[in-house]
Amino acid sequence: MSLQKRLLILSGLIALIFAGGTLGFYFLGNLAGGRPGLLDSLYQTTITLTTLGSREMKPLTELWYGKVFVIVLLFAGMGVLFVFATSLTAFLVEGELRHIFWRRKMDKLLEKLENHIIVCGAGATGTFVIEELLGSGHEVVIVDAQQERIERILEAHADKRIPYVLGNAADDEVLERAGVVRARGIVVVLPDERDNLFVTVTARQRNPRLRIITRSSDAQDEARLTRAGADVVINPSRIGGLRMASEMVRPQVVTFLDQMLRGQEQTLRIEELPLTAGCSMVGQALRDTNLRREAKLLVLAIRDASGQRTIYNPPPEQVLETGDTLIVLGPVDSVRRLRQKMR
Repeated sequence: MSLQKRLLILSGLIALIFAGGTLGFYFLGNLAGGRPGLLDSLYQTTITLTTLGSREMKPLTELWYGKVFVIVLLFAGMGVLFVFATSLTAFLVEGELRHIFWRRKMDKLLEKLENHIIVCGAGATGTFVIEELLGSGHEVVIVDAQQERIERILEAHADKRIPYVLGNAADDEVLERAGVVRARGIVVVLPDERDNLFVTVTARQRNPRLRIITRSSDAQDEARLTRAGADVVINPSRIGGLRMASEMVRPQVVTFLDQMLRGQEQTLRIEELPLTAGCSMVGQALRDTNLRREAKLLVLAIRDASGQRTIYNPPPEQVLETGDTLIVLGPVDSVRRLRQKMR
């Protein structure tokens, strides 16, 4: 039985003992010839159980059944109060100790993370962001001021160890604990536009190489956030409008993309694979990489190092160069394994 449930049961027993003591003193007192009221009976019960007073309710306490009642009440009440006090102490101490150990364990986990993605805000939009990042196999750190939101996500992904920081993302210390200096990206989806701006400015100052994605529903705020250091500013109204138009004119394409992203049997994603100088695929023709046959990856496009030129549906004889980025479609696990080999 948990301490919380035990405390609830003991609280109920204490209430019953006080009620029983009050009624006992009231009826037995009147039976003994006294005229005690309910308040007098409650007062007598309280000083009896707490041993804080010596006042006796005469003539009841001079009669044998009055003495027996007081003894039974005292032993029963003191026993329950003692167990309640020890359980309450254990609850407070263990809860504090659990919090201390949790904090240390989480801090150690956060200190080890590198190239992770921080998501500030676990509301409706933030939850979708976290779901997609986890589904794509990325390391995610959740930052939110509400424990309930974080616990909801943790319960939905009980099989994963998801680090998080409980606190306001606009606090510099919270971002430091989340590892903003070592992160490769941050998604800012806080409900307050001013907090989004402040976190964007702070994150850019802490980590100039950080990729910052934030949200704004106002055109003026979009420009302000871009100047503050955001790489991309997402307007939910614009995205929603484009989605609705696509549902109208190209429903099969939208259905295909939805099934690809949310398929239960196999999770497919369109991912990007940057080719560094040490990658074994550099200098090879696309046909010789065996990406299609071995990794089950379809190369949709290739972007050069400058990002200015994109080759769509590249031919098999296309030679891969250092700095190229492959845009591929395939299973998440295949992309993850290939990334590990390319490191």
